[in-house]
Amino acid sequence: MYNEKRQLLIWPEQFRELARPVSIHTDDDEIAQFIRECEDVHIIPAVGWPTMKKATATDPCAEEWGEIYDKGFNPVVLLDGGEYQPVGDCGCNASGEMRYCNGLRKALAYFVYAKMQRNDGSIIARAGAMQHNDQYAYHTNDAELKRYNDTMDVAEKYLAECIEYANMYKPVKRHVRGTRCRVHVVGD
Repeated sequence: MYNEKRQLLIWPEQFRELARPVSIHTDDDEIAQFIRECEDVHIIPAVGWPTMKKATATDPCAEEWGEIYDKGFNPVVLLDGGEYQPVGDCGCNASGEMRYCNGLRKALAYFVYAKMQRNDGSIIARAGAMQHNDQYAYHTNDAELKRYNDTMDVAEKYLAECIEYANMYKPVKRHVRGTRCRVHVVGD
């Protein structure tokens, strides 16, 4: 049985380095909660629990990944990003040229950033969801969610790069399914 207090894939300090700029005054405990939620919603369903368990081990690069991935797999490329040469039937329409993967940690950081944008500083109080508003700060109004959608597009692209890389070394290929829905009206 695995301990419920599992390690995070990234820590708040890493989040600040990997994502877009955020205030140094952002609460680390709040960031950690968003990281956990994004791992559960986006990362684990995409890569699977065995990969996540290895990735959050004390020293994942020293771990034996052979029971999950075939020979040649480099966990550093999957976790932290890097260049790779497509091999075998990866489903990436490889033309033989080098490719780049930004890594799971960066993808997770962008999912967290998007979630924080969507949350917009709301906290729950006795009176319900509240937002601080004083003379020094104001909340942006992004009714069309353009910034959120832009950030999610980047996060999903980075995650797709990771899945593409991992699929080269897995007998059973995984597919990323988007977590957002787009509806296009056709006709009158």
